Formats: sequence, C-alpha cells, structure tokens
Amino acid sequence: MIKLLEKLLYEKTEGTQSEILYAQWNYDKKIVPVALNAISSLFPHYSLHDESHSVTIINNIVRILGKEKLELLSAIDIWLILEASYCHDIGMVVSSEKLIEALQSKKFLEFFNEIQKNKKDGLHDFASQFIICDGKINYNSTELNLAFHDGIKFILAEFFRRTHSDRSKEIIANPHEELKLSSPRGVIPQRIFKILGDICSSHTKDFDEVMKLSFSEVGIDTENSHPRYVSCLLRIGDLLDLDNNRFSEVMLRTISKIPIDTLNHKSKHLSIESFRVDSEIIDIMAKCDDYDTANLTQHWFNYLNSEISQQLNSWNKIVPDKNLGYLPTIGSLNVELSNYDYIDGKKKPKFTVDTDKALELLQGAGIYEGAYQFIREILQNSVDATLFRIWLEYNEELNFQNPNSDDFNQIKNLFPIVIRINEKEIVGINKKWGFEIEDKGIGISTYDLSFLVNTGSSSKNIKKNSLVDEIPKWLRPSGIFGIGFQSIFMLTDQVKLKTKSFFTEQFQIVELNSPNSQKDGGILIKKVKTNHKKKPGTIISFDLLTKVIPERWSIKGDQKNASRIARNYDPFSNESHDVEIGKIIDEIFEFSYKCYIPIKLFLNDKQIDLKIKSVNKFNYFDEENSLELNVNFGENHNGIVTYYKNQFVENNLNFLFLSFEFNIHKDVATEVLTLNRNKIRPEYYIKLTQQIFLSTFRIILKHFDEIFESEDSKCIGSIFLNYYSEVYSYLKGFDLKNYNQWELYNFNFIDHEKHSIKELLGLVKKVIVEINQKGSSNNFDLFELSNDQLTITISISRGYPSDYTLFLIHKFNDFLPYVKFVNISEEGCKQIILSNDRSQSPIESKDVINILKATLKNYYSARCIIPCMNEYFKLRLKDDAHEGYLSTYTFDSHVNIKYPKMLSPFISEEKMSSNARMRVELNDKLYNWVYLNRFDTNTTLEEIRENYKKFIDEFNVEILNG
Repeated sequence: MIKLLEKLLYEKTEGTQSEILYAQWNYDKKIVPVALNAISSLFPHYSLHDESHSVTIINNIVRILGKEKLELLSAIDIWLILEASYCHDIGMVVSSEKLIEALQSKKFLEFFNEIQKNKKDGLHDFASQFIICDGKINYNSTELNLAFHDGIKFILAEFFRRTHSDRSKEIIANPHEELKLSSPRGVIPQRIFKILGDICSSHTKDFDEVMKLSFSEVGIDTENSHPRYVSCLLRIGDLLDLDNNRFSEVMLRTISKIPIDTLNHKSKHLSIESFRVDSEIIDIMAKCDDYDTANLTQHWFNYLNSEISQQLNSWNKIVPDKNLGYLPTIGSLNVELSNYDYIDGKKKPKFTVDTDKALELLQGAGIYEGAYQFIREILQNSVDATLFRIWLEYNEELNFQNPNSDDFNQIKNLFPIVIRINEKEIVGINKKWGFEIEDKGIGISTYDLSFLVNTGSSSKNIKKNSLVDEIPKWLRPSGIFGIGFQSIFMLTDQVKLKTKSFFTEQFQIVELNSPNSQKDGGILIKKVKTNHKKKPGTIISFDLLTKVIPERWSIKGDQKNASRIARNYDPFSNESHDVEIGKIIDEIFEFSYKCYIPIKLFLNDKQIDLKIKSVNKFNYFDEENSLELNVNFGENHNGIVTYYKNQFVENNLNFLFLSFEFNIHKDVATEVLTLNRNKIRPEYYIKLTQQIFLSTFRIILKHFDEIFESEDSKCIGSIFLNYYSEVYSYLKGFDLKNYNQWELYNFNFIDHEKHSIKELLGLVKKVIVEINQKGSSNNFDLFELSNDQLTITISISRGYPSDYTLFLIHKFNDFLPYVKFVNISEEGCKQIILSNDRSQSPIESKDVINILKATLKNYYSARCIIPCMNEYFKLRLKDDAHEGYLSTYTFDSHVNIKYPKMLSPFISEEKMSSNARMRVELNDKLYNWVYLNRFDTNTTLEEIRENYKKFIDEFNVEILNG
C-alpha cells in the first residue's frame, strides 16, 4: 500500500512546485526508520514502534479509504499521511541528555513518587526498589541488581511515553537540534512542518483537541492540506494496529523482569482471532484466557468504537471532499473469555460501593459517635486548605520550622475561619438553621472537586500530594478522615460552595446534592467571572433542620453548651429547645481548643467567645518525629492526652511518673486513626510509643532545667529518664550520666524515718517485696528497714503499687540480681526476694516445676521464657532477648522483676477433646536462637544442647505426667 501512495505522490507532484514534497519524503523514509529503531533502547518492553508499525498504519488507512478513492486526495494530504505515519511516535526516541535532564527534574520526581504510592500501578514493584531521599532517587540496596537497571528504564519510558506526542512535534520542527537528524529544512515552508507536527501531536489527545486543528490550510501550489482529516485517519490507523506480531520476543529476552502491563498487552495482541478492516466494516474477534487480558482488550475495543463514533458524528466537519465517502461502520468487536462469563456480557465483574447504602450504614452503625461530628470534618478541610495557602504564600520569606515560630503565630491570625449559624424559619415542627463556614484557604478547583465528591479518593490527588511532600510534617494537611466530606449528608440534602482556587484563579459556585436526595447526588457547577480583588478561599453553606421541641434528647458530660441550653429551657417562656445547636457548638469548641488557625463563631450574628487563649499552645516540638508535647507532673501525673493535627483523640497510653500532652503530626490520618477519627488505631501504638519516647527524651534532655525547676521535680524527671532507658532498648543510647537526681528521692518508713534511694542502695543487702492479692487496709505502700533487710508491702487495695515503689524495686533489681519467688499461702500472698547472694540458689527445682505448670494455664503462647536456675547457667539468655509470639513468665502482674531467663524446652498443646498438656519440642532452629541470644558469649552450641538434655531429664516426668 505504501508503494501505491508513493506512486500517487510522485504522479501528482511531477513537474509542479510540489515536487519538493516527493523529494522530502524520499529523504525522510530513509532516515526516520533509523531513528525509530532507537525506540527499543528505552522501550524494549513495548510493542514494536519501528517502520513496521508505520507501514501497518498506512495499510489500515488505505483499507479504510479504499484504493479507488486515493486519487481524490491532494498531494500534500498524501505527503502528510506518509510523514505522519512515520513520525508520530518519533518522540519516543530520547537522547541521553534528555534522560539526564529528566532524572534531575522535579516533575520526574513527582511522577516517580506517584508510582510508589499507587500500588495498582504496573510499575509499582519496580519503583519500590528505590527510595526518595533529599529530593534524589537512591537505590534501596547496595547490592548490584539488574532489576534496578530495568526498573528505572521502565519508569523513565513511561514518563516520556505520556508526553511523546508533543515531543514528536518538537522533533519535527527541529530534527537536528533534538536528535541530530539530518532531515533538510528550508525548501518546504516551516508552516507545513508545523501542520505535520500538530497532526502528530494530536494522535494521543482527546477528540476535542483534534477538532481544534484546521479543517483546511493552504498547501503548496494551488492545493490545500486538511490537517483535521489526516489526523483522524492517523488515529484510526494507529488504533487498528492490533495484529499478533507486534511484540519482539528477542527484545523481551533482554529484560530481567517483564512488567505486568507488557504481558497483558502482548496477550491482547495474541488474542486476536479474526480481523476485518475495509471501507465498509470493521469486525474484530478476540479470544482471551484471563480476565486482565479480556478487560484490556475490551477497553481497547471501546476506545476504537468511541473514536469511530465521534468521527462519524462530526464527519461533515472533517472530510474535505464528500466523494471520499464515510468511515466504515463498526460491525462487531467481540471479546470471548475462555471458561468464564461476564455478568452483563460486557464488563469484568467487580465489587462496587452503593453510596446510598454507605450513608445508611454511616448513620445507623455508629461509625461516628455523634451525628454532628461532620462539622469537624468540614472544619478540618478548611484548616488544611488554610495551612496549605499560608505555606504556599509565605514559605520563602518566613520561618515555619516549628509551630511555635513567631512568624507562623503572627501570620496565621490573618487567616481566620469564620462560622455563622443563623435561625432562618420555623417549618411545622422543625426549625431551619443556616450554616456558613468561610475560610481563606487555597479554594477548590474543578480538578480538586472530582476528589472531594468521590468518597475516600483524596489520597489520589497527585497534584496536591506532590506539593504536600514539600511542607514540614507538622504543617501538612491531615489526610483522610473517615468518610470525609460526604458525612455532611447525614444531616442535610444540599451543600453549596462558593470557591476561588489559589492555583487556577477559577471562581465557581457549586451545588452538591446528597446521593439520598431527590436530586440523586447531582452536582451543578457555575463558573463566575472574577478579578484579582477576589481572594482565594471557600464558603460552605447549607441548611439544617432541628426539632423545635425535641421529643427526646441526650447529652454527654463534655457537651457543656448543650447541657447549659437543656438546663435553661423553660417550656412556658421558651419557644424552642435548641439543644441540638448546643451540641454543634460543643463540637466547634472542642475542635478549636488546640487548633492552629483562629476560629470565629457567630450565632444569630452575635459572636460567641470560644475562650481559646493560651490553652492551645504546646511548649515543645521535636522536629524529627514532628511531635509537639507538654510535660506535666503532680497529683494526676499519669494522664496522657493525645491530639492528631490539633484534634483530640482517645488513646490507651499509660506512662509512669509524668503526664503528657502529645500532638501527632508525622503520619497520615488513615494510618494513625480509626475510621471515625476519634481514637488511635491499635496497630499504630508500637510505632507511636517509640516515637513518643524518643521525642520525649530529646526534649527533656534539652530543656531539663526549664521543665523541672524545683529539686523535687528534678528527681521525678530523672526517675522517668532512668526507668524508661532500661525498659526500652532504643533509649539506651541517650547519655544520662548527669541525671542522677533520682538518688535523692525520699521514702517515708513505718518508723517515720525518711531514707533516700541512694542511702537505701548503700545499706540494703536483701529486699522482700510482699504482695497480698486480697488487698489490705492501707492506701499506700509500707516500707520497713531492719538492719540490712528492706521489706516493702505493696498496697494492692488501691489497684496498683506506687510508681516510685516500682522504680525503687527496679533499682534494687539491678543491685541485687538474684531473685526468688515465693507463694506464702493459698490466699494469694506472694513474696519476691532480691539478694546479692548467688550461693542461696534463689530459683529452685520446685519453683521451676510450679512455674512451668503455671505457664500451662496462664499464658497465651505455646512456649514461654522462664526463670533460669544457676545450674543451667549455660542456657541463660541475655536480658533483651526477644522473639514475637513468645510469652515471658511474670510472678506478679503489678511488679515486673528482671531475673535470669531461659527458653523453656516444653510447649503447651491444647486439643479440642482434652485440657492443655505439655510436650517437649527441641530442634536446630531453637538451639541456634538460644545460641545467638546467649548471656554468656563463651557458651558453645554443643553446651546448649547438653544442658537442654539435662534439663529435660530432670523435669520431664514431673511436667509431662503432672
């Protein structure tokens, strides 16, 4: 077919001024294919985009037109068809200079980050082999790996593929500058090459962009060119290159790991069973073996069908000569899936969420603890947008290093959020209230709106997320909270937005309707002309109905405004009982408490004092974990209050000696909080605890004298540091040699004497800790000193021993390392004896037997770490030996004592038909673990094996038959 077009071009231009077109084509058809061969260097995983692809496109175009109609084409249109078929993908040829430039660009970094975050992306596995650090892409491993080379090549290829049509246009305009191609320029007007570039650029664009091309342009001689028509032919010819020889097996063999998208596209081409393309009809049938290939093929067929349909609908504005006729009609584009069926014959079955049902569940299942929590979702959006704008406008001139910076505290006051609540009218038994929430944030563009209305999709807003990564963690938006913006439809059917975007300067009025309303989730967008006087920001308005006199109502203890309204209501003098509005005001009060951005509240045009002055300040900030904190001590010293991005959240944290307020900024809400954003997720506690202690230690050590001004408070601060540095191994690196004030802490004794910890550690040779589980009449722990023996009686009656008693025992545990556990009576009285006399062999055989039997009933893993007797010293583990799903025996839940430990050779086994029993289970994996975690580094692996044999010989009969 190409020969036919070439012959026509020659005949139509011979002896005319248009001869230069034929000369240009004869030159380009030799040099362009050489350049196209270079595509495979960056795209070895792609279908062939060499000369064979160009020839197939030309063949498809001739089939669609029919040979008899080719004579109707002008010479310049024939030239454009030939050149565009060869040049449209030349943008996929990328020089090394362009590759280096891309790797160093911010745009590529954002693109790379997008792939890393999107687990559904076919290149995600390749991107995850790298890390982004300080704005650069680094290897995840120091080991040389071919997958690294292929992975970065695939990602670069995808980066350039997305813009290759525009690059083709640039190369056509300047072939020598871009690729050192020696295609002559100067004889043919540059305007003609611009037409060719526009045609090639449009082959991947939306159809609307094609229709922006000229219908007709002056060509050479008296003929006209028709860019729009040629572009349409190129697009169809390109889509129809579907046959099953598109992939080079040789090129695929050069790749260490083929991307999944490549495999699916290869399967798509191989699935083509029958294929008809002519001037009358297009018929294609594919047989696929798996859903992914079938889905991809169906998508391609839909794309082809859409393209033909759109062209046919606009054909009178496309075709230059009515005698060229119409496009072929679509006959059948069938996809068969072997051994499977589609539900509807067209689409791959998948789960979807019914929005109506989702909102019903939200209202009925208690995901949110109160219906008015939606106000916090809306306010959080406003705060996020405001912080975003403050950063974008002022980050280059002001210091936003931490939340307490003077620059931030001054500038934030220029961006208040204003809430207006006004009574509107009484409608029957209901009162209508108008709500308006106005912020000076970044506003909402049309692009942003698509994420706002799609529940839970804001994490996919790549444009915004790439900007967020540049912001300090403490200043970043909070992420996704629960069901997000749509939670507002729990209480109203319609929301209106008046918004101007900081980025696009668009001003629009948007009407959002509830999916449960008569308007069925409809969204109306009205563009409004604006000017620079109108500043960015958003006003959210909606109406809310409350009962004039509610039949029943309930309030929680912390709902002070609702409670006040309830107490003040008099049925004889008040026309309405506005307790529900009180609940909303309470939500606003709670939200405002620690909020960075000032919030102004007006009720019926009268401002309400939110009483937020200095209470929203956190005194200290740890930049590394982006954690704010306040340190407290005194009567209520154990209380831990947590906030996430300045909003209160419940926690299960409990520390000794000090109390804290923590404001968490480091991770996104979906990782930190439960769906309703009221509580910290259970799986986040391990990570959070480590962050908290590391930050707390850094802050306390840096500001010790400022936080603890008195000598007594310095003792408490020192106790906290020393206790937890022993509890958590990751804190052992902190230098605490100058923080020994704990030695001066005094205990009151029964004889009314006082003794400091330092004094006691110098005097005492033996400590007896008595614990009576039945309780006692004492509300405090008792201390008695007799010669060199200290007796501590723990007061369990108040629920737990004193924090400071635990610290004292903890310190004696270091000085007196030999531990004996004693059960005094059947009534639950226990003793823990600490001494420095190893010869007493505090842990005896009968103790071990009782402990092993106790582990059978009271522990939640099959195997347990137990006390180690002196004679089995070779089996002793180092103190910090740890393995997941191993229990560690504790003599008493209130007092955690360090003792020499070993790994039990017995495991418990609980069967359906009988009680739990013990059996011996030893293997090489266990021996090696004990060896790696041995206390005495001189112990050999063989000695471990021998001592376990000896241990089993001693206890086997007693335990297995007990």
